[in-house]
Amino acid sequence: MNTVTASSPVPGRAALDRSPRNFPHVRVLRWTFRRDGDDAVVCELALTGEDCEYELRAPAEWNPTGLQVERFDDAMTAFQRHAMIERQLRDLGWALDEFQSEGVTVH
Repeated sequence: MNTVTASSPVPGRAALDRSPRNFPHVRVLRWTFRRDGDDAVVCELALTGEDCEYELRAPAEWNPTGLQVERFDDAMTAFQRHAMIERQLRDLGWALDEFQSEGVTVH
């Protein structure tokens, strides 16, 4: 499992102990679709640093809303949007090449 680090400052919150034992961890789900060998589309779904929203990241041209990043209040709605994007990709000949689930440390 790979671990990456991302910063997420929270205005109005007291200074935190930044030692590794106090960093919150979130799970990032990543789907990589491929077509014609070299072409790839990556979609990611994760909780925000505040654990209050789900963030779906996908190339804007594949998202029905035209947005590259969308936030959702609940996991079900976020997974439904991901399913819409996946169906569109598969209908156009893209195939799921890789699925990853990794822990991310949020500062």
